[in-house]
Amino acid sequence: MLSGSIANIRARYMNHILHRQIYAGLFEIIKDRDLYYHSGVGRDYSHLTERGKEALAKWMNTMAWEMLELEKKELDARAKKLMWEELKK
Repeated sequence: MLSGSIANIRARYMNHILHRQIYAGLFEIIKDRDLYYHSGVGRDYSHLTERGKEALAKWMNTMAWEMLELEKKELDARAKKLMWEELKK
């Protein structure tokens, strides 16, 4: 049971880290004036620049692989936890 719990905790921790990385990367893109135009007039006038769109697509392509790998690990951790629970019965 211990190894299943450790795997589950590790998967949740990695999920948290990945969410923070995605947010931090996106925030860096929108803070860069060459990548994102922020208008004080309002939301309708704020937008990603062409370079920003390219940076966002590149960032998401990089993170997409990480997201899917993490999902596989989380599914594996859940499966191990369920297996240990069944074996305990």
